[in-house]
Amino acid sequence: MIPPSSTGQNRSFSHDVIVIGAGPGGSTTAFYLAQAGLNTLLLDKADFPRDKTCGDGLTPRALHVLAEIGVLDSLAAQGCVMEQATVYAPSGRPISTTMPDRGDFPPYMLAVPRLLLDETIRQQALKAGTQFCGGVHVADIEPIDGGVRVRGRRAGKAYEVTGRMAVIAIGASTKLLLQLGLLKEIPPLILAARTYFEEIPQLSGQFEFHFDGVPLPGYGWIFPLSAHSANIGAGLIPSRRQKSTINAKTILEQFVAAPFMRQMLAGARQSGPIKGFPLRTDFATAPVTGPRLLLVGEAAGLVNPVTGEGVDYALESGKLAAAQLS
Repeated sequence: MIPPSSTGQNRSFSHDVIVIGAGPGGSTTAFYLAQAGLNTLLLDKADFPRDKTCGDGLTPRALHVLAEIGVLDSLAAQGCVMEQATVYAPSGRPISTTMPDRGDFPPYMLAVPRLLLDETIRQQALKAGTQFCGGVHVADIEPIDGGVRVRGRRAGKAYEVTGRMAVIAIGASTKLLLQLGLLKEIPPLILAARTYFEEIPQLSGQFEFHFDGVPLPGYGWIFPLSAHSANIGAGLIPSRRQKSTINAKTILEQFVAAPFMRQMLAGARQSGPIKGFPLRTDFATAPVTGPRLLLVGEAAGLVNPVTGEGVDYALESGKLAAAQLS
């Protein structure tokens, strides 16, 4: 439940909860809050729909929450469903697995562009009653008696709203968290990059994780988006020495240049630029609360430090945050 005012006085707020960040974690939080009858405002610095650099892969535990909020069937119809995954050891030896049928989690994985995923969840939050405002660059969250004041800029003008609680779901961005004192320093990061290829002659039809062809500790991935297109990327946890000598683009270029990749991509067409993105690796050590604040998803450090997967934790933590406030 939302905690009461420290003075016991009733104060008028424009909203019950203000959710900052309309990615999977923020929009999922907003969906459950609005469904519970809370006056919910969802803010984002971008106007939607917008793209987001990501691997585009979704695990069964992510699909479990997407099914709960009523969007899985639509996404599965537009994405690429895969029941198998293969991990390639540094030696190139493959180890394949089929997704188990656990009953509560779907027995498959899904690849779907973040442009579609994020907009689908946001629209579901709006249908539940969430209000949305894009183009808002939040600069400060100030605790006030019984609530918070959120300040920022929108279209070059000052923007201010108040709520009884706020939820921060801003992904890997740390500027606001450092300013609020929730983080003392920039946390360790995984360097990652992805691009898209089309007209690939032959894909395996499964998620591929390659520990061959990339520096260790890191891996490359091939996530099919259709029979002949894929999100191809790579990530690395850099050592202190590597931080000054390697970047995300270099890692991906090295992966794509590996002999087995050149063979697979012969005749294929790269359909998008290489885009890098950081992933936080402070899982289980990052703060998840502040003064009348909850943090969800990557803003709370909830990224698997081995795989870099974060959407499933964003969805789950958004659901849990909403449950605490409802």
